[in-house]
Amino acid sequence: MRKSKGILLTENTKMRKPKGILRKSNGILLAENTKMRKSKGILRKSNGILLAENTKMRKSKGILRKSNGILSKQLGILKT
Repeated sequence: MRKSKGILLTENTKMRKPKGILRKSNGILLAENTKMRKSKGILRKSNGILLAENTKMRKSKGILRKSNGILSKQLGILKT
């Protein structure tokens, strides 16, 4: 078991810390205050929204959207 920045990790959790950002190798576990982007649009954490590894995102006109249209965030308002 490892503990890093108050996050308890299991033995088999592979971690990397590029640019001081704590990331799990499969992209699921992030610190609450972590701002996360993955360059090919697979995982993003923005404004406190944590998305699963397999969630495909697109960002257009400042709106963070889930590809199936369920999650949309603009001006702090969640819409379904």
